[in-house]
Amino acid sequence: MNKPAHLFLFLLALGGIMLSLSFLSPKEKWQIGPFEMGYYSPAELLGTLWTASDSSGIVNVAPENEALDLLMQEADTAIEPLLSGASKLLPVEKQVVLDTAIQLVDIKLFAPFFKALDRLSSDPNSRVRILHFGDSQLEGDRITMQLRDAYQRSYGGTGFGYVALQPLVAPSSLAFKNEEGLVRKTVFGRRDTAFADMKYGHLGSFTLVEPNDSGQFVGRIAFEKRNWGYNRARNFTTAKMHLEGASPSIVQILVADSIFSTRIFPSGEWTLALEVPTEDKFSMRITSDALVRVFGVSFESPFGFHADNVAMRGASGMIFTKMNGPQFKASLEREAYDLIILQFGGNAVPYLKDEAHAGRFARALARQADYLQRLYPNAAYLFIGPSDMARKNGLVFESYPLLEDLTDQLRNELLARGIAFWDLYDVMGGPGSMVDWVDAEPALAVRDYIHFTPKGASKVGSSLVKALAVLEADYKAVLAAERLEAQRVADSLEFHKQMNQGTGAATMPAQ
Repeated sequence: MNKPAHLFLFLLALGGIMLSLSFLSPKEKWQIGPFEMGYYSPAELLGTLWTASDSSGIVNVAPENEALDLLMQEADTAIEPLLSGASKLLPVEKQVVLDTAIQLVDIKLFAPFFKALDRLSSDPNSRVRILHFGDSQLEGDRITMQLRDAYQRSYGGTGFGYVALQPLVAPSSLAFKNEEGLVRKTVFGRRDTAFADMKYGHLGSFTLVEPNDSGQFVGRIAFEKRNWGYNRARNFTTAKMHLEGASPSIVQILVADSIFSTRIFPSGEWTLALEVPTEDKFSMRITSDALVRVFGVSFESPFGFHADNVAMRGASGMIFTKMNGPQFKASLEREAYDLIILQFGGNAVPYLKDEAHAGRFARALARQADYLQRLYPNAAYLFIGPSDMARKNGLVFESYPLLEDLTDQLRNELLARGIAFWDLYDVMGGPGSMVDWVDAEPALAVRDYIHFTPKGASKVGSSLVKALAVLEADYKAVLAAERLEAQRVADSLEFHKQMNQGTGAATMPAQ
């Protein structure tokens, strides 16, 4: 039978061992492969009982990420010959605390998007298209879907736009099942060096159709509409496909093994459309005598508002200058994008060493956005900064220490290049907000303290819709003020003209 004294001595010994380890363990965390190891400091174990002068706690050191540094170097090296002349940087005002509005130095930089919306309002048979690039925060059509649905309700249009034929995460509106011969290839992550031409289309990926046992290139994929996606996103009528084949390719849409529609793609690179059924389940079959690369398929309507969600898991945004420039440019021009959104930076946050390192990353990422803007100048550009992210420091979760500095430097670099900036870190609530989002009821973020839950992503998407609406109202107010001023100047000139002619009948215009 255990005696109380024995239990007390055991607990005392256990506490002594834990305290001894806190003294013996280094203050800084150490790296073992991809893992970060550390132990509590005396201050964290004893709290206010510990009064030693060096009890400030564990010092966090960013783990090394040579791949990120190499990407930054490669991006800068690749971009130099692509950017003709130095960028003309615009003056940027100092950031105010928790600015949840879309920030930009000149509101007319968003004219391509707002003018396109005006055209669609007057002509329902026209189109508006936006492209939303980002990292894993966008997977499953998250954030983009709220934006798309809000504008489709106002301006018309159905479908969820472009997606890879073999996506890593399927969109919320449609399930994908690879039944035969399809392989995913991406320009981000682990790239297949066999494709040296760097043709990945504007989605940064393609689906390869592989040969079967008889040597024929056959791919088949089954689709099923999901009930939890937005209704308008599910009610598409067209599948527009962008592919390249070394020989002609036959693409068929089937319902229960009966052919519903067929399109023959000539050899070379083409973008053609096929009719799709209203049934919830259908499939697609691709056959060819040679290699086929499918750069993407867009499920859409022939008119209205469309938004393409391009999620690149693990990407830091340094890939655009690596892609085949002429093909990338031609794809953007073919789809005639009116707004391009970039949402990157979060994957670099855990690896930033100091403010200078954050500044180099911010500058490299801004130069990628600048390259896109030069490659395709017909759209408005918006950059969404990284969300708050938290890591465990001792007994508590706290925001990454260089996140705020990275956001400030990204803002300054992007605004100076004429690219609008939306501060998701501020929108969430600033420092420590990720912990609040994780602890919310219902939870708005998952317990990796990085990614949003579906409800959290929905909140971000809805907040983006509101921010764009405010920006559009401000844009229209500026145009109205300019028209009023132009009329005032014209009236004043007319008044002085009449006075100089000596008619004596001039009436002073109202001020």
